[in-house]
Amino acid sequence: MHFKPWKLNGHLIQSSESLAQLEEEVFFHAPEGLKFVINELYKLSDGKIPFLSIRTSGSTGSPKEIHFTIEELVASADSSIKALGLTADSKLLLCLPLSGVAGLMMLVRAIRVGAELITITPSSVIQPSMFHHQKVQWASMTPHQLVNSQESFKHVENILIGGASLSDTTLSSLPKKPERILESYGMTETLSHIALRERYPNNHLFFKILDGIKISRADNGALIIETPHLKTKTHRTNDEVELVDESHFSLIGRLDDVINTGGIKIHPRVVEEILKSNGLVKEFFVCGTPHPELGSQITVVINAVNDSELSSVQKLIETLDWPNYHNPRKVIARDFIYTATGKINKRATL
Repeated sequence: MHFKPWKLNGHLIQSSESLAQLEEEVFFHAPEGLKFVINELYKLSDGKIPFLSIRTSGSTGSPKEIHFTIEELVASADSSIKALGLTADSKLLLCLPLSGVAGLMMLVRAIRVGAELITITPSSVIQPSMFHHQKVQWASMTPHQLVNSQESFKHVENILIGGASLSDTTLSSLPKKPERILESYGMTETLSHIALRERYPNNHLFFKILDGIKISRADNGALIIETPHLKTKTHRTNDEVELVDESHFSLIGRLDDVINTGGIKIHPRVVEEILKSNGLVKEFFVCGTPHPELGSQITVVINAVNDSELSSVQKLIETLDWPNYHNPRKVIARDFIYTATGKINKRATL
C-alpha cells in the first residue's frame, strides 16, 4: 500500500471513492485543484497513470515539466517524514499552491503517513481565524508568509521555510515565533528538500542533508546533489556552496542571474524587455538586491542619470501593468563599469 487512510479537514479519506463522497465545502478553503490532484495521486498509486508532471520554477533555466513516478514521490515523502518526525497523529497545514513541489509534497506526506491535512487558501497573510481553533504540528511557508502571519503562530508548532532563504535580519525582527523554524533546501528536480537547517530556537549555520543524499562541489563551486531514490541520480545546481563535511554545507549565493523574490523566480530579461518595449531607452539592467522579507527585490539599475531622469523611470514603472510579481521595487543610478569586451560588469557596477 502506497497510501494510508488519512484525514482532510476532519474527514476520513481511504480511497478516491471516499473522496468523491465529500461535500464541496470541504475544498472551499483549499489550494486550487486540491480534489483533482488527490485523485491523480490515487490513480498514480493504482497504476492507472504512469507518472505525475510537475513544472519547475525556472530557477535553473526556462521552466519545464518533469515527470515523477509513485515510487519517487513515496521515497521523497518517506525521507521527509523521517526527518520531520511525522506520524499518523500529526496535523499538517497546506497553505501553498499545489502547482509547486512544496505544496504537493506536503499533501503526499499526509497521505503517505496517514496524518490529518488542514487546508487554507494560499495567501501572503495567514490569519488565526483560518485555523478554526485547531493546532497543527507542521506548516510549510515562504519567508514572506512567515513575516506576515505572526498572529497565527499560536496555532503552529513548527514551520518549514522554503522557496527562498530566511535572512538573519528577518528572523531577528520577528517579535513572535513558533516553537521551531526549519529552513529547507531543495528544488523541483529533487522532489522537495534534500537538506534542512534549524533557524529557531537554534540558528544553525549549515544545512544537514537528509539520509541517503550525497553532495559534492563542482569546480565553479556549484552544489552537486546525488539522489539514489530518484530515476535522475545527479543534479547540478546553480548555487555556490562551501562543503563543511560530507553531510553539511553552507550557501554562498546564486551563480546565475535569476531573482528569487519571496520564493518566486523572476528572469531579469523578462522585466528588461517590458521596460524597453515601453520606452526606456537609457542604458540599464535588472537584478536582485537584498530585501529583509523577500530575500531579494527586483531592482532597475540605470547608467549615470540625474534626479529628474531617475524620477521619470520610477513613474514609468508605476504606470505599467506588470505580470504578477514582476514589478521592480527599487531604482538606483550607477556609473557603469564595463568588461574588456564592452559588456556591463554588473557585479563591479553594483
